[in-house]
Amino acid sequence: MHANINRQDAWLEIVELTDNMLSYARSGAWNNVIALESDRQSLMQQYFAQAPQLEDAAWIVDGIRTVMQTDREIMQLGKSGIDKLGEKLDSIQRGKKAQFAYKKLA
Repeated sequence: MHANINRQDAWLEIVELTDNMLSYARSGAWNNVIALESDRQSLMQQYFAQAPQLEDAAWIVDGIRTVMQTDREIMQLGKSGIDKLGEKLDSIQRGKKAQFAYKKLA
C-alpha cells in the first residue's frame, strides 16, 4: 500500500508540473515551460520504468487525460505565440520596405 501512495504522489507531481507549464505558457514564459518539460519528461520516464498496478489504472488514466489535455492547450498557446511573432515580423518587414522606399524618393 505504501508503494502505491508514493507512486500516486509521484504521478501528482507530474500533473502539478504540467499545470505549472500551462501557467507559464499563458504568461508567455516559454523558457520556463521548456525547463519544466525537461523535468517532467525525466519524472515520467522514471515513473513508467515500473509498470503500474492494475488497481492504480483509474487514477493513472485520469492523470494521463489531464496531462494530454493540458499539453494540447500549451501547444495551442505556443502556436498562437508563433503566429503573433510572425505577424510582428511581417509588420517590421513592411515598415523597413516603406522606410527604404521613402528614403529612395527623398
